[in-house]
Amino acid sequence: MENELNPEEYHVLTPQKKRKFFAIGVLIFLLVIPPLLYIYYKFAVHRPSQTDREITIEVGSGDSTLEVADLLSKEKAINSEFLFILYAFLNRKDTNIQAGTYTIKAGTSLVELVAQLGHGTNDLKFTFVEGWRVEEFARFASARLQKINYGEFVELARKDEGYLFPDTYFINKDAQEEEVIDLLKNTFDQKTKEILTSENLIKAGLTKDQAVILASMVEREVFDSEDRKKVAGILLKRWRNGMKLDVDATTQYAVSYNILCPVTVETACAPTMDSIMEFDWWPQSLSSEDISFDSPYNTRVNVGLPPAPISSFSLSSLEAVLNPEVTPYYYYLTDSKSITHYSVTLDEHNQNVATYLND
Repeated sequence: MENELNPEEYHVLTPQKKRKFFAIGVLIFLLVIPPLLYIYYKFAVHRPSQTDREITIEVGSGDSTLEVADLLSKEKAINSEFLFILYAFLNRKDTNIQAGTYTIKAGTSLVELVAQLGHGTNDLKFTFVEGWRVEEFARFASARLQKINYGEFVELARKDEGYLFPDTYFINKDAQEEEVIDLLKNTFDQKTKEILTSENLIKAGLTKDQAVILASMVEREVFDSEDRKKVAGILLKRWRNGMKLDVDATTQYAVSYNILCPVTVETACAPTMDSIMEFDWWPQSLSSEDISFDSPYNTRVNVGLPPAPISSFSLSSLEAVLNPEVTPYYYYLTDSKSITHYSVTLDEHNQNVATYLND
């Protein structure tokens, strides 16, 4: 036919040639693309995550790989949910993820992360509370860690009262007393190093120990950060004017220790666990006998600071001591609703006592 093209004169793709080119294309695809994908895959699973912070996650018993991938993605601990699931599946790790609390370092790769989740963890989550004294730290730790002895913890940590930082920690279930105490002390150093600087202490006219002692009292006396600044200013003013501080928390500290262990404060206390678990280390009702209790810690009796801190404290209390609010007040009290009332004179203070405390 006249309209048919001559294959000899024109580049005409015959069905045979089409099949040939298609086969060549498929071959090139199979030879080039899979190796490129494999190279990318190997690179991606070993590539550090893009997060620049350490994170902590909790994997629950029965959580699926999809649920764990979603959790990790939200925390930016992985670069790709799909790659995490694919790697876990291809390496038969998708059914091997262990429940537990995991601390994942910044830059952890998928390979390292899946291995970590497969090995499980022996860490337990602990929250030590602001305002606790050594005995409360010891009570909390010994009730949850089999290798922690209450009496041993108290004896070792007594000298570090006030320097154990209250925070949430992940601690190995086999940790012993010194390990936990060192962790709490090291965290204190890390958390306060930008606050307890020589410049700040000189500006405040305090030594490090004085600042810590005052912060421990402020922590126990008031809860609001603005009130803490006012109370810190009052305590500093009374102290520097040679007045008794009259801090109830110091009386509670001295009296409660004597109730449980009628010995000197410097002696380690190790009563039975039953009595420890039920004991109130901060008795709210103080008798006249309690108020006059003879102890170097009792600022209702003695002029000046206690010889050591009375509890742990928040950074808010420490900052309040170093940056107190200057007010005309010399007295304060906190009512049953945790509202703090201030007064300039003793007569005004006594009126506040009658109004807010003597119901």
